[in-house]
Amino acid sequence: MVETSLQQHINQQLFEKLELAYFCVDQSMQIIDASENLENYGYTGVVVGANADDCVDFMFGLDAYTELDLPMVESPSGKKVSVSLLPRDSFLTVLISSASAEADQRQLLQQKANENELLVEQQIKLMKQLENASEMLEQKNVQLEEASRLQTSFLSGVSHEFRTPLTSIIGYTNLVKQALQSAGDDGSESDKVQHIGAVQRSSKHLLSLVENLLDHGKLDSDEIIVRPKETDLAELFNDVELLLKPLSDGKHIDFIVELGFEQPMIVVTDDSRLRQCLINLLGNAIKFTDSGSVRLTAKLSDDFLKVGVFDTGPGISQENLAKIKLPFWQAADTGKAGTGLGLTITERIVELMGGELEISSELGCGTQVSFEIPAPQLDAEPKPVESQMLPFKQAKILLAEDDYDIADLIVMMLSERGYEVSHVDNGELALNALENQEFDFVLMDIHMPIMTGYDVLRELQVKGIKTPVAIMSASAVESDRAKAEQLGCFDYLIKPVEIDDVIRIMNLAIDQRA
Repeated sequence: MVETSLQQHINQQLFEKLELAYFCVDQSMQIIDASENLENYGYTGVVVGANADDCVDFMFGLDAYTELDLPMVESPSGKKVSVSLLPRDSFLTVLISSASAEADQRQLLQQKANENELLVEQQIKLMKQLENASEMLEQKNVQLEEASRLQTSFLSGVSHEFRTPLTSIIGYTNLVKQALQSAGDDGSESDKVQHIGAVQRSSKHLLSLVENLLDHGKLDSDEIIVRPKETDLAELFNDVELLLKPLSDGKHIDFIVELGFEQPMIVVTDDSRLRQCLINLLGNAIKFTDSGSVRLTAKLSDDFLKVGVFDTGPGISQENLAKIKLPFWQAADTGKAGTGLGLTITERIVELMGGELEISSELGCGTQVSFEIPAPQLDAEPKPVESQMLPFKQAKILLAEDDYDIADLIVMMLSERGYEVSHVDNGELALNALENQEFDFVLMDIHMPIMTGYDVLRELQVKGIKTPVAIMSASAVESDRAKAEQLGCFDYLIKPVEIDDVIRIMNLAIDQRA
């Protein structure tokens, strides 16, 4: 009897600790036993002798044989409880325990689920925004590519439109100057010869500006090409001095050229690119110097050419020195006209030639710009063009050029050298001539009516005609050169061309074919 009381006491303590309540019903659903703590859950009507269907709502419709777990039920007191129905042989035990922790957990899980759902919705919206942004970015990229293409096309067109008349201007002034000298003018006293020389220098200066304009369009696409060849440095620096001396004389400043090598001095470098850099740097120095001098130094050391340009101009502040290489940038207070492209392009060309442009300056103390580039020296002096010419002076040449001023100039200069020249003004006539006549060499423009130079090159490949063709074009775009070379042209000359270069290439092509 003691053991039974002790066991009941232990069970009571355990039930209270676990917040566990219970009641039992017989087979007629009448309550036969109930714990005292049922009232903690609001089940005050659950007493021995009562009918479970009447006082416990979740028992309605059940019987004493039902085994069931109800994980979440709201009790009459509003508490969340967990209910278990445990059938025995002759009665049913109903266990009731607190489910507040489980309810909190469920509520927390539901909250997390809601938050996750919200996050998913936000993610979907963000993904949609990202897709829209990606589409807009792609559209912007297409627009930028189109703008870049249009810019390149525009600059190429501008270059072409400038180069074509410059070819005539430079070529015909050369002829006039030669005619004046042949008539007895020695080139030093004749005003006419000096005037013609001024036109020539101005034309070459204009050509360098055109080069800068076109090269700016190539900066981002890495299309600026350096083509080293045999170059007489002394002759090149003398030409630059003659070109820019009138500019310094016009401002009454000294222009000093100090060359640390003898004449001639033959090296391997890109003469046109080097000339372009010198004109850009010296042109800037003269433009910004109003008193004092501009000095150009050049010397060769261990197959490297070291060039320095020094001026006594106003100098550049340290703040502006960091910006001066930016495209189109100019100090706001200079009042000097210009494009602001020369220094940017010069720096890029010097880098491509294997050097580095260095600038140092101080306000009120002038500016120094220098660079050093590889320039391997050659032992042998180049032979004059005339001595390189092959013995057959009567080689037949076909000239395909739609600009009649340029065509007349080329025909005149080649004829004076003893070549037989036939001229046509479009690609179709050029192709017909090559199909029906024998020529030793073809000099052909790209942009011609009816058939372009590309079309002619393509047809020559199809028909198996092997006559060497040199393209003479005002287009300095590298893709045009590459396309012409891919179609089999022997060489690509950019207008304005030197007649000696034409003859050199022509004789080389004829010699290789012989």
